[in-house]
Amino acid sequence: MQGELAGSSLKLLPVHLYVLLHLKKARVDYAKMMAKVSGLPVDLINDAIRDLMEAGLIERDHGSAIKRSKARFKKAFEVHKHHTYYRLSRKGELLWMEGC
Repeated sequence: MQGELAGSSLKLLPVHLYVLLHLKKARVDYAKMMAKVSGLPVDLINDAIRDLMEAGLIERDHGSAIKRSKARFKKAFEVHKHHTYYRLSRKGELLWMEGC
């Protein structure tokens, strides 16, 4: 999975792979939580999110609330969103399937 992405000029860096892996496991999450879990600066996570969105690998998750069944790492049954949540796009999901 590392290297240049087909059809994109994005070179996948370790931080990009971390965000993709985190979203694959969590299904949906927000930048500040990814930074907290990884110990990386939130600005670095935000830059990676921006790069991955431009490459079409992740997208914003819309809606005002999120259920635990959709967000695996949330402890409450339902959480009202106070951040911008992200998830893998179809293209991002296909990338994971190719890499496995």
